[in-house]
Amino acid sequence: MNYFVIAVLTVPALACAYLGWRLRWAFGGVLPPWFLTWYVFWPVVALAFMSFPLTHFLSRLLGVVPPSWLLLATAALFGTLAIGVVTALMADVLGLIARGLPFLQGARAYAGQHRHYFGLLLLGCVALQVAWGVYNANVPRETYYSPVIHKPLQNGARRLRIVQISDLHVSHYSSVALMRETVARVNRLQPDLIVITGDIIDISARPYFEQDMPRILGELKSRYGVYAILSNHDYYGDSPKINAEAYAGSGMRVLRDAVLYLREPGITLIGRDDTMRGARRLPPGAVPDLSSPRAPLASLTARADPATPWILLDHQPSAIGEAIAQKIDLQFSGHTHNGQIFPANFIVKALYKKPWGIFKQGDFSLIVTCGVGTWGPPLRFPSYAEIVVADVVFQKP
Repeated sequence: MNYFVIAVLTVPALACAYLGWRLRWAFGGVLPPWFLTWYVFWPVVALAFMSFPLTHFLSRLLGVVPPSWLLLATAALFGTLAIGVVTALMADVLGLIARGLPFLQGARAYAGQHRHYFGLLLLGCVALQVAWGVYNANVPRETYYSPVIHKPLQNGARRLRIVQISDLHVSHYSSVALMRETVARVNRLQPDLIVITGDIIDISARPYFEQDMPRILGELKSRYGVYAILSNHDYYGDSPKINAEAYAGSGMRVLRDAVLYLREPGITLIGRDDTMRGARRLPPGAVPDLSSPRAPLASLTARADPATPWILLDHQPSAIGEAIAQKIDLQFSGHTHNGQIFPANFIVKALYKKPWGIFKQGDFSLIVTCGVGTWGPPLRFPSYAEIVVADVVFQKP
């Protein structure tokens, strides 16, 4: 059993024990005695916590797709319970602090005598966070940047509008309405170029076709085309080859360790495959794909004209030093979701030099988006669904 599976099972188990203990403390005086018996209360709490991972893994193991409403409900419940755990932990930390503050002793005594009132207050806080998370996940915002590239365009233009979307995570329970809204919003921005930096499909290509995504995403319009790259999630399902063909059927030009010169407007696009390429064995019965690791960036830039602006698409923002060393002018990445749900935003800050926003060093600029869709719980808190609008300025060196 690998470490990821152990973590997936252990962390919810610990969280389940903690939140169950706090729920018994808060509502033990008002809940029916039969419900508080160990053979009723703890199985109910455990089932609530494990419903999403069990549904997810068992459906893959058995090859059976549960109803979309069940997948959505268990994912939403899992996210709600995760927020509940964090909220309870923060309340306990504040309680420890309050022990040393004499003027709060009366409030502590009241909370101890009326535990269910305190529990209801925490439930209200959780409900507000969940409502905020649902809103953030379903109402995309536009984030504008104006990176500067110190190379001219051959057509003499000074600006190029590049719109970036990423991490759509199309699954059996993803929001088709959000995808339609995203496409409409992107088209209203009148982009010169559209780049999609990975995780378009979550696991399987099946819901991509069932939800009519080839037609919906095929409506993306830009002056110079729509370009996409593969990502880690493309290697978790049926086959990255199947996924790449699905994207191509949506009118995207898929760049897999590819260098593409666009004569008009005069830029070089470099699309890197994900680091998972060649590092993960495909599931039994999957369509064969490229088995070699992704190409070093140096081998790609060796095929590019250094007089043209170099724009790199790389799903994970983990190879910044390599991009700077190879004199990339502008890089677009996604993957991080900016943590998606608190406190994961602090975790990604520890893992990545720039988990969200724009990073500049010398002539190099990196834009990392928190993405459009969600992975797992259909919530974003404090992150939000995002469309990036990069109005790139080109200047002579």
